[in-house]
Amino acid sequence: MLANRVEHLTKILQKTSMSDEDWEDLDLRAASTIRLCLAKNVLANVHVISNAKELWEKLEALYQAKDHLSTLNGIISELEAIGVKIEDEDKALRLILSLPHSYKHMKPILMYGKETLIFVEVTSKLISKERRLMSDGRTQENSGAVV
Repeated sequence: MLANRVEHLTKILQKTSMSDEDWEDLDLRAASTIRLCLAKNVLANVHVISNAKELWEKLEALYQAKDHLSTLNGIISELEAIGVKIEDEDKALRLILSLPHSYKHMKPILMYGKETLIFVEVTSKLISKERRLMSDGRTQENSGAVV
């Protein structure tokens, strides 16, 4: 959603009569501004990316599931606070089916061979995937630094 806005603004700015040098300067400043807002542990995952759009997409990929999970947990808590009982399997299924498009390959993996879906198992698998993504980002960056 935010990546779409960034991409839309990028297209608009590219259509203006801005020189390539000015565009590169603006892009570099945007990427620097994003980096200034990141914690050190997050910055370690994206420090080699210089393009603002690629930087934003990487951050989105790293944290999209976690944000999605937080939103869903908030909705579930509100419903349970007013007395709505939601079965564990329904929570798990709702989480899987509401995952963003970037997780389309995970949906069948999370549901395959399961008689019953357990919310805690689904969330732990998603969080593990997110950690692997972050770890892979560090590994790729470290291997890129070796010459």
